[in-house]
Amino acid sequence: MTTSTTEETAAAPSTATSEPPRATKKARVAKKGKEHERRTPVEGSLLGEIEIPRIGLSAIILEGTEPATLRRAVGHISGTALPGQPGSLCIAGHRDSFFRPLRRIAAGDDIIVKTATGRVTYRVQSTRIVDPEDVEVLDNTPADAITLVTCYPFRFIGTAPKRFVVRAGRMPVARLEKTEAR
Repeated sequence: MTTSTTEETAAAPSTATSEPPRATKKARVAKKGKEHERRTPVEGSLLGEIEIPRIGLSAIILEGTEPATLRRAVGHISGTALPGQPGSLCIAGHRDSFFRPLRRIAAGDDIIVKTATGRVTYRVQSTRIVDPEDVEVLDNTPADAITLVTCYPFRFIGTAPKRFVVRAGRMPVARLEKTEAR
């Protein structure tokens, strides 16, 4: 009788391809009724870059929302789509550092997310102010989207009582736009 076992191991980064190193943890996520396997990045790992040209925002995206991570960059909210992948991507950042320019964002602004595999453009649809407990703003949406979250009001001293939320939908493209090699 033959038995097989499955071990979860970390794959070494490949020098033959341009794929990023694989993370060691695995997560199962449901997307449109089908189950897909997705690797969960480690807290603080580099995921990409976000740009909002009209307001001059440019920041690195790291995995997670721990204080040490958010001091260095904006953070991907765990459990939401990863940058460049289908679904609802949610990113948090401090209002007094990387996300300070969000005070000038408006409907129609473009948000560009760059990763090792390409770039995705989103168009701002709405902004709103919510209570910190209103976490439904992080819920998955029927169409690919990005949600940016920061504290509000922007000029508040101390722990801000509200959250400023930006929602943008993915712009359709005929093909995946590749980023230039650096």
